[in-house]
Amino acid sequence: MTKAEVPGSGTTDERGEQTGEQLVPAVSRATRVLETLVQQSAGATLTELAKRCALAKSTASVLLRTMVVEGLVVYDQETRRYNLGPLLVEFGVAAIARTSAVAASRTYMEWLAERTELACLAIQPMPDGHFTAIAKIESRKAVKVTIEVGSRFDRTTPLISRLAAAWPGRGCPGPVSFPDSELEQLRAQGYGAVYGEYRPELNVLGVPVFDRDGVPCLFIALLGMGDDLTVEGVAGIADYLVTASREISSRIGGHIPADYPTPAGAPDLDAGRG
Repeated sequence: MTKAEVPGSGTTDERGEQTGEQLVPAVSRATRVLETLVQQSAGATLTELAKRCALAKSTASVLLRTMVVEGLVVYDQETRRYNLGPLLVEFGVAAIARTSAVAASRTYMEWLAERTELACLAIQPMPDGHFTAIAKIESRKAVKVTIEVGSRFDRTTPLISRLAAAWPGRGCPGPVSFPDSELEQLRAQGYGAVYGEYRPELNVLGVPVFDRDGVPCLFIALLGMGDDLTVEGVAGIADYLVTASREISSRIGGHIPADYPTPAGAPDLDAGRG
């Protein structure tokens, strides 16, 4: 069957799926509401949501009532505030479990956390330019890093924004501009590290995981407090993290850039995990 033109609804392919640009306004509005609530931990009132989402108050009211019924949003009668609903937890867990990069990363993350006794995070770049922590292996240390799954980082966040800028998409700059010399150093060593830039005493070491286009689709980061992760310590574990980046990328069918380093005498992570 050949492609057919459906008046007013874009192009329909042989499977009956839309290939044009027409969108459903209600879905776009609901998405804006959810994105706003993600950023408002205490929730928001009808008036606040209508204003932030550029919706008429009557439109926002009908939309929110529907979302409450469907479990996407909850409403607190006492505070008159809306917040994220329980159904989103189920959706989120299912989405993470089905993300191939996260599934491929988890055993490596567990091994890295076991070997280093540091917290290990998987952080995903999002379409609007920010980053979200989508998986975590807890530190073996007594003092825990409080960054949790679901934590949101803006496009200027230390380290991750630099890693994204070092390996941008084809013809697309990274979310933030950095000196060429800094990006060249990141590409040469295959990892980045920052000390105290997120907050005092928190040090972070991270690497990219590459998709089929050679663009980072995930970042794996080790986090330590103070002396738990020092400059000397980074030098001792960087090869393991870079090797994990290469192996995870390969397992998801990613294209590893030609200039991404291969550590001399790269550790056998499969053997290390037993």
